[in-house]
Amino acid sequence: MVASPTTTLDRLRRYLRQNHSRLRSAPTQAEQIELLAQAQQSPVEDSVASLKVVEHATMQAVPVRPVSQSNALRHFLDGIQRQRILYYEGVVPVFYAYLSAVVRSRVDRRMCCLQDGSPLQQRDALYAPLRYVDVEGLRQHGISLRDTEPGDPLPSHPALIQQASNRISNDRELLERELAQQWLHWLRQQGSDDWLVVDGGIAELASTMPDAHLIGLAKTSTGVERALSPEQMQAVYGLHKGERSSVFAITRAGQPAVYSWFLRLHDPTKGSLLYGLLRVEIPAAESLLAHVDALSAWLMEDRVPLSVPDTRYDRLLYPMRDCEQYLRALAPSTAQLEALAQMV
Repeated sequence: MVASPTTTLDRLRRYLRQNHSRLRSAPTQAEQIELLAQAQQSPVEDSVASLKVVEHATMQAVPVRPVSQSNALRHFLDGIQRQRILYYEGVVPVFYAYLSAVVRSRVDRRMCCLQDGSPLQQRDALYAPLRYVDVEGLRQHGISLRDTEPGDPLPSHPALIQQASNRISNDRELLERELAQQWLHWLRQQGSDDWLVVDGGIAELASTMPDAHLIGLAKTSTGVERALSPEQMQAVYGLHKGERSSVFAITRAGQPAVYSWFLRLHDPTKGSLLYGLLRVEIPAAESLLAHVDALSAWLMEDRVPLSVPDTRYDRLLYPMRDCEQYLRALAPSTAQLEALAQMV
């Protein structure tokens, strides 16, 4: 008796072996790079409805001093997605996507996964407008499917690419949010004073846990920068290494307010205006404002080791890079996906 395939890639391999003659091949991975890059371009950050300085009368630079408390930024969450157009069903592109997120914890100055906290989430599936693909055959092989819901009539090819890419990115964000919520609940059950650090904004997470020890790191902040007045821009862009801005509250449509501030991690004379400029978010709880100085000092500690050779090293903390490297080691390789696509 032949054992049933145990992974999605195994099941896809069997399905493609049986159906390759009626399917149409997709571009190679190298040929897809520009196509997928255009679809994956980050949308313009949601416009900021209001931005109000809450720490001082006006936005100003604040020196970050070392603190006596030991660094409580001990848990770091990040995620990745790996996607490829695997084949075409007629003119409809069918994507394979692998999504994962992990919480890596710092214990005795080393990064690891704490098994008690369920640190890893992984999912993969095919993404396509399901009414145009062989749903029955795919499900018979146990392959997970996600509908990109294109609407009527069938959109153009670029629109289909964009819809699939958006659905994949949304699913990744949901995966990360679910893991963060689980982790925050687990930390609360442990009675821990540790902080969870996540990549990006934290408004939706803060809506369910408004006083959580949660900190978000934004490497890009287009929407927030657009909301700054000329005087505020002068203060923010003029920050020197080891300085932070005043804390301000930002609100976006449909989201709760969060507290935020800019922090200059590295000497800006070595790069562009934004070199080493990180934006930090925490829930908008008055009780958390007392932690701003300590959080900034701990973030300055985490500048080293540098996240080289990553080109984002000036704003990418090493623990976050550690999360990315860990997840990439578990993800299907480009070669595996290319071999699968070449079966068609």
